[in-house]
Amino acid sequence: MSEKYETHVNAILAECPDADPKDVAEAFAKYETEFYIPPQDAMRSILRRFKGEQSVPTNRSPSQGGSSAPRNTKKVSRLSELNGNDKEVEIEVEIISHNMREQTIRGEQKQIAFGLLEDNPWEEKGDKTRWEYKDWGPSANLAPGSIVRIEGASVNEYQGRMSLNINQSTRIAVVREGTRPVVAPGEPQDINSLPGDGYVCVVGRVLASRPDQIHKKDGSGSLDIVRGRIADESGTIGFLSWEPFEHAVGSLLKIDGAQVRTFRDTPELNFGRTTKVEIFHDKNFADAESLSQQTVLTISELRDGARDVDAVVQITEWAKRSFTRDGEERFLWSGQIADPTGRCRMSAWSELPISDDQLPMTVRLKGVRVRAWQGIPDITVDNVDQVELLDATPWDESLDLTNHTAEVDLHDLATGASRVGVSTSAIIVSVREDSGFIQRCTECRRVLRDGACAEHGPNDGNSDVRLRLVMDDGRSSVSLLTNKAATLALLGMDEAQMKAAVDQDGQMAFVQTLRGTLLGRTVKATGRTIVDEQGAMMLADGAAVVEEDAGMLATELRAHWGVS
Repeated sequence: MSEKYETHVNAILAECPDADPKDVAEAFAKYETEFYIPPQDAMRSILRRFKGEQSVPTNRSPSQGGSSAPRNTKKVSRLSELNGNDKEVEIEVEIISHNMREQTIRGEQKQIAFGLLEDNPWEEKGDKTRWEYKDWGPSANLAPGSIVRIEGASVNEYQGRMSLNINQSTRIAVVREGTRPVVAPGEPQDINSLPGDGYVCVVGRVLASRPDQIHKKDGSGSLDIVRGRIADESGTIGFLSWEPFEHAVGSLLKIDGAQVRTFRDTPELNFGRTTKVEIFHDKNFADAESLSQQTVLTISELRDGARDVDAVVQITEWAKRSFTRDGEERFLWSGQIADPTGRCRMSAWSELPISDDQLPMTVRLKGVRVRAWQGIPDITVDNVDQVELLDATPWDESLDLTNHTAEVDLHDLATGASRVGVSTSAIIVSVREDSGFIQRCTECRRVLRDGACAEHGPNDGNSDVRLRLVMDDGRSSVSLLTNKAATLALLGMDEAQMKAAVDQDGQMAFVQTLRGTLLGRTVKATGRTIVDEQGAMMLADGAAVVEEDAGMLATELRAHWGVS
């Protein structure tokens, strides 16, 4: 047994006389070498291991008297395994944010810490759940980005939301030191640099504010809230206040302790009872009129979940449809809109002063909201006051947006939101084996696998043509799927010629021919993109090889590398 751990091993053996001293020493060595946890901090965990599910007795010497009854510990790896009654919880989590505040407890001012933590900390791309926590200690071992083992915490449930209470007796062991940048409490941050979640402090001017209600899912009533938008010179962000908010539009505020929560793809500030909102004085701060220009977005900048959005667009198609809900006939107006950056859909719940003979027409949208439809942002207009008819467009009037296609770099497409009506050029770096002829379900058009649809089961299917490629611009890559028309145009053949080639040489030989033709070539594709957590994909309705001058390329390469 190593002399280094002799004292600690003997302490464990005093409680667990049947334990093997060698195994105990190895446990201490593992905690120190692999997790950087010193022996004195590993005592509780190692004692629990050798005593089974019994928790560690309180640290009292015999002279202090008293005894500690064993307590059952609930050791979990995921927050979803916990319920509102759980106590003595042990779990490893990553600390996402950590904030301090003073709170009056039993008439005494005390400092407590609060923030967000996340489970499953060791898998970078695994599924994770985030909870709020409150540390009554507070512990010096909690820091943003650190992975800690929490032992002896309890679960708190309030209005259906679960959080973790870290009590003064809770033990916290740092497994990995924090790496996230720490912003001092009360230090304002630029709005465009706010994290996707966590507690922040901002200084901004109120651009919009309106009362609203949230109806509880259980039907037990509704909550009065205030929605709005604030801005600084770096950007704007929406807010939701759970407390009374009576500051007028144009007010300059310092907001400390607001929580950033991401709704769909859009971050939003939440003001609660612990958020401090106060008037701020800065004569050099931009006025509301100047800041309001930042709320005017192009279609390329729309994000799912955005509210209070202003935009100038051209309506190219418009139609009315009816439906029945709760026995009542209702109406919805929808169509296509465009601007020089792309296209998307727009829906309206009120009749707008638009007729077919006026199309295309340009309008200014004010305070609208954005919802995604099939992965593409869809603007929703709730009332007619949100739409202003314009006599002229802010862009070149000769630009026909009906079939306009916006040229966008591949990297911008891959890192932005889903878009319609875009084109891009990049090098083909992969041709998938399932390129060529496919069978689609006769009901839903899904691709059949082994003669069966995942939704509708076995069926004969309808024949279709597609290519599955990957294009890369040196910074980002995008999966490219071309439909039948784009595929045949890209290959320069009709469907009969393509079928003859596959029948003659076989599927794999056909794919090898495609690779010889397309790999390393620059292709321009036109269509729509879908960007989500799985990456970026372009569904192309047009594609063509970009012919390049080999001699010119060689000259450019020689000049770039200094080769004569």
